[in-house]
Amino acid sequence: MQPHIHQIKNKHGNHIDPIHIPIETEYTALVVRINENGDPLVIYVGKRLRNKNEYASMPSFDAKQLNGDYTGLFSSAYTPSGTRNLLEPAIQVIHADGNPSSELKYVSHQQDTLDQSHDIGLTAIHLKDPVYPFEVTLYYKTYYKENVIEQWTSIKHTESDVVRLQKYSSANLYFSSTNKYYLTHFHGNWAREMSPEEIQLTAGIKVLDTKLGTRADLFQPPSFFLSLHQPLNHVDEDYGEVFAGTLAWSGNYQIQFEIDPLRNLRLIAGINPYAS
Repeated sequence: MQPHIHQIKNKHGNHIDPIHIPIETEYTALVVRINENGDPLVIYVGKRLRNKNEYASMPSFDAKQLNGDYTGLFSSAYTPSGTRNLLEPAIQVIHADGNPSSELKYVSHQQDTLDQSHDIGLTAIHLKDPVYPFEVTLYYKTYYKENVIEQWTSIKHTESDVVRLQKYSSANLYFSSTNKYYLTHFHGNWAREMSPEEIQLTAGIKVLDTKLGTRADLFQPPSFFLSLHQPLNHVDEDYGEVFAGTLAWSGNYQIQFEIDPLRNLRLIAGINPYAS
């Protein structure tokens, strides 16, 4: 299939017109907005809209708040460490010159279908640090009928010496403010590995992780349900908003749920920095 490729930069090479990248299944949409500074921001995760053009009219998450996000990074699609970021990063790098700060700006993106039925799609968003030859590509693979979105990242550099990755996540999502987020996760031991437990997320960070290497599933399987507005037992097939997630990684993993100062929910998932 012929991919759709988008690359834009104004004549000054700095500011760009906002770009909206809808990543859709039959019922669900994840929308990334590239703002005028080239920052990739998640502005919507929820029910798919019939008209794609309506995504451009959505306010950013911080615009819905009385006191906005003055860093401009709370809803980042892949949060870098250092610079103006104040929250948990999705990627933490020590560059070849020892600098622990990074920025990731939009370069281009492309969207393609991977099969004749158009059921499977792939979106790639290419980002680059404006100072260092350090690049990240965000991949979103959609399964249209199955209503599944798969996310992973690719990281590369051409710096003059070794670059150390302190943390590198597979996914970074952002959910709109509802003030109530209910997390169902699973735990247990031999022969009872999937014992469910539900909690209401509060301010701060809830971490699901394992440091057991190839025995990762022994106590804490990397799967969860996230229910917005009300507990999981209050929803059914016709009512409620629930997201199911899992991490396809067989080693040490870490899934972080952070409620930010605007009462929105950040989700960061990937390999565990411990012994990795």
